[in-house]
Amino acid sequence: MPRSRVFLLAALVLAVAGHARAAVLREATGLVQVRSAGGDSWRPAGKTPRPLGEGDGIRTGFNAKARVELSGGTVLVAEGNAHVSVEVDAPGHTNVHALFGTVRLIADAPRGRAVSVRTPTCVVRARGERVLVRVTVAGGGNTTVEVEEGVAGVEDNRGASVILRRDQRIEVDLAGVHEPTAAPTPVQARKTDFMALMRRELGFELGRDADYAAAARETRRAEREQGRLLTDADGRRVRVEEYVVRPAGNRLALVVMNGRPEGLSYYSWDGTFDSALPVDLSGVLSSLRGGVSASAWTVTDFTMTRADGVGALTEKGSGGHQVDLNGNADPLDDVAGGGTAFRTVFDRYGLYADGVLKRGFSGVNLQAYSDAAASTTNDPLTGAVLGAALPVVVINTTFPDAASARQVRRESYGDGTAITRETLSLEFGGGAGPRTGFASPDRNAEDRTSFGGRTIKVVLPSDAIGATRQLP
Repeated sequence: MPRSRVFLLAALVLAVAGHARAAVLREATGLVQVRSAGGDSWRPAGKTPRPLGEGDGIRTGFNAKARVELSGGTVLVAEGNAHVSVEVDAPGHTNVHALFGTVRLIADAPRGRAVSVRTPTCVVRARGERVLVRVTVAGGGNTTVEVEEGVAGVEDNRGASVILRRDQRIEVDLAGVHEPTAAPTPVQARKTDFMALMRRELGFELGRDADYAAAARETRRAEREQGRLLTDADGRRVRVEEYVVRPAGNRLALVVMNGRPEGLSYYSWDGTFDSALPVDLSGVLSSLRGGVSASAWTVTDFTMTRADGVGALTEKGSGGHQVDLNGNADPLDDVAGGGTAFRTVFDRYGLYADGVLKRGFSGVNLQAYSDAAASTTNDPLTGAVLGAALPVVVINTTFPDAASARQVRRESYGDGTAITRETLSLEFGGGAGPRTGFASPDRNAEDRTSFGGRTIKVVLPSDAIGATRQLP
């Protein structure tokens, strides 16, 4: 064979070998855990270098760091309290899924290769010869993208896209991409990161039973740091991650993320209170369910979201104040058992499917929702004039199974659309529990929201269910 052909074949073999190299965990500093694709448990990363396959997940603890080399010279650095997974790592395409925390992507000379980072609310794509981009995913999937070098494209779940250049940043949430701004200085970035890490470390515990609260506290803390594996109503195992963030002294954000083979879904509740919250949040969280006396903390505003990265159902309320439902003039909202029953009532409320208002109401110092005025041509929260009048809606709530703890709430709209929300109280081993256990505070629950031809399923730990009681 001619020497030129030998050199050519050797070059091709080396090139293919270089591109075919699998992802490798090169460095692991601090607590770094790895979960194999399809696996149920996280294990210490162990010695490096360690090969990674498509679908493998990486999780870092407080102040930890993991460095992953991907094909084509791409490098991913996961900072402290991050959760990422390798979705695709092929010669022409590399994609990483960032579920939470901060990651830095360094793409060296892509030359036509597709290199991207996917988050719950957007996709970040490297463009050009060399790109350094920093991606931070916070509660509710809210994402901040900062370009340190080169050019990156950011596309939200609605199809809108923006090109970012060096020293530019942008925020993306369920409403879509915002306007680009100047990136913070290194000192400002470090300060922001530190505050975010501190907030992430603020956990909470709620005992299922008073007799076992003390013993359960340490176990629940370990579960929250490591995530947990729960069984849904269909008997399928679901990876559940739960976080609490304090964006301000009087504000609390709760995020529950579910990992399933078909993808990620999550639930978030962000509430503002009328006074500063204590260090111990157990009393605050338990008060969200209501009680026989008025709580010391009143939720004045909230945003609740159920999403799967494709679409989202969002509920917003404002003007919250506590009302004794058993003492108002509406007998239909009475709470069983008699006596006083305080709940938070909101003067303004809106339900949005993929950002579009479906229904809402408003009032002044409402004592019962039956006194509210239904929204027709204006947004109940902003007052903005709608493009068209809202259709009439009929809401029916049923318990279709006499024996099981399953409630179905169907909203049928005059325009032919519908929203169905199914709530199931789960047995500890999986499956729906008995009817007597519905809405029990010591049971996990599964929330299934169907609209627009798809269903968002979220398994909620027992200590997160109280926030769902804010539904008007």
